[in-house]
Amino acid sequence: MGDVAAPERRQKVGDVLMMWDDDYDMGLGMGMGWGWLWVILILIGIGLLVYVAIRLSTSTNASPPAAPPAAGTPTPGAEVSSARRILEERYARGEIDTDEFNERMRALNGA
Repeated sequence: MGDVAAPERRQKVGDVLMMWDDDYDMGLGMGMGWGWLWVILILIGIGLLVYVAIRLSTSTNASPPAAPPAAGTPTPGAEVSSARRILEERYARGEIDTDEFNERMRALNGA
């Protein structure tokens, strides 16, 4: 009896496998219901590749900007420009006259 049952069982197992092996899965194993997901993922992948290609082709070979100086460390010329700004503000407010403004600006330019 064991010989007769084995071929029948194989046939039933084969029928079950045939039921799941439809033509809609396109070899992806997901069935037709999930096909739209693959299309979306492929389109996103193509979009990312195009984006990266454009970014790489338009990038400049300039070096990245230098890091800002540490806090409390003045940049070169910062003292002069801030002194000039203060001097111009005082002149605009009328605290100093034109002669004093010009004299101090000459001193700043020589410094």
